[in-house]
Parts: sequence; structure tokens; C-alpha cells
Amino acid sequence: MSKKNYFNLQPSETAIFQAAVNIYTSYIVAGQVTDENQTEKMKEAIADSISMARYVEKIVESDDQISGEARQRLSNTVREEDSIPHM
Repeated sequence: MSKKNYFNLQPSETAIFQAAVNIYTSYIVAGQVTDENQTEKMKEAIADSISMARYVEKIVESDDQISGEARQRLSNTVREEDSIPHM
């Protein structure tokens, strides 16, 4: 009988995992993955997804990081934009 593995990934870990899978899949589709380099390409996909997550975290403020006053200003701005007719 094979050993079972159990995981309890946090939401951020799950997001990075999903991004890494998408990147790795694109390598496979592009014909870049061989038997010899599959581990290397997997590690590259993971590193790329972590780099992207760090960059997103650097340039985007999440709702949790915005103060109450800033959140209210943002909310007012969104309401104003919603009232403007879009062409």
C-alpha cells in the first residue's frame, strides 16, 4: 500500500501553487519539458510564480492593508465611477 500525503496549504500557498502549475503546463505545451529537465522546469515555474506574487504584493494594496479612511475614499471613487455613463 502506498503512503498517503496530506497537505494543508494556506490560501496564498494555494494561489502560488496554481500559478506554478499554469506556468509548468505552458512549458509542457511549448515542448520545453523533457525527462531530463522536468524537475528543473518545475522549480523554475515555482520560482516564477513566487516572483510574480511578490511583485503583485509590492504594487497592489489589498483590502486588509487599506486604512478605514482610505477604504472610504476608494469606495466613494468606485461609486462615482459607477454613476458615470460608459460608452
